[in-house]
Amino acid sequence: MIYKRQEAFRFQFQQPIHGTFKIVSINGMQGDVKSAIAYIIDISPNGIKFKSPINLPIEQNDFLLEISFLLADQLIRVLGKPKWKKIAGKMCVYGFTGLDDKETKKEIVNVLKIYTKMIYNESKSPD
Repeated sequence: MIYKRQEAFRFQFQQPIHGTFKIVSINGMQGDVKSAIAYIIDISPNGIKFKSPINLPIEQNDFLLEISFLLADQLIRVLGKPKWKKIAGKMCVYGFTGLDDKETKKEIVNVLKIYTKMIYNESKSPD
């Protein structure tokens, strides 16, 4: 397993964020595949850790995935590749690295700033 521990920051969600992923290509060959559920555990500008009930054979194939999810009412789409997989009960946990897309990285940072402000304001509001 490969872990990127030298990243500037990684934001871990208290509860996983619901999203989807779809397979864009396998071994360079495009396919028409339906979306599957993804639970986003944490995110950084360079990658995502997510879990899914789908067990992709990433050891034998080169997958290009698109992960989509809503964060702070904004749709985020990240194109990239799964780098590692760990089986956890009936779920598979994946380490996913986004393609080196500066605009997507910038968008993730900006949306995370908005999201953390929303979470902070919710925690300060009286119930």
